[in-house]
Amino acid sequence: MKQVLIFISGMLVGALLLYAFGFRSESSFREQLAKELIQTLSNNLTKQEAAVQYIEVKGKKGNVTLHTGMTKDSVRILVGKPDNVELRSYGNALEDWGYKIKNNYMPDLEINFEAGKLKSLRQN
Repeated sequence: MKQVLIFISGMLVGALLLYAFGFRSESSFREQLAKELIQTLSNNLTKQEAAVQYIEVKGKKGNVTLHTGMTKDSVRILVGKPDNVELRSYGNALEDWGYKIKNNYMPDLEINFEAGKLKSLRQN
């Protein structure tokens, strides 16, 4: 009987140690995974913020600030309806808008969109 009690108590102690060790290593694994995820996300956000360019242009509604990545609807609200629209498609939908600000014959402001987002612009 004494041997059975020793055997059972040994099994209980072993199970408790295994549970404590497994829980501790799982929790440290989760912490490490969370740290790596936070680091990756912060690096991606920093790269995206660095890629955004802010540009001040004179549009039909006055001076406005645009940034790369803006949607076409946002640009239309800020700058106004374009005078010329040119649609091109080479895989991605490419669209060029022209605004006649000072010159009534040629566009002074040209805005280029790729996949519905502002890619670049040029103002004379």
